[in-house]
Amino acid sequence: MARTTDKLKSFESNYEKLEQLVQELDAPDLTLKQSLDLYEKAIKLSQSCEGALEYARQKAQALADVRADKDSSDDAPAEEVLDL
Repeated sequence: MARTTDKLKSFESNYEKLEQLVQELDAPDLTLKQSLDLYEKAIKLSQSCEGALEYARQKAQALADVRADKDSSDDAPAEEVLDL
């Protein structure tokens, strides 16, 4: 889990690097090798960002589920006990 936390911490930095690589890929004077190298770096950064976003989505969903469970148990009518 520490690895995933590290990914979350570096998400913004990786996203900025990815944006920079995309801009560099737009340069008309790149050789094919340079383009492929930049593309490879961009793919790796993209995968890292996607992993961090998926982890954050799952965590947010888990928190929402916990909240929904708590709310539904608070709203449930109290069971009446019958004296027999």
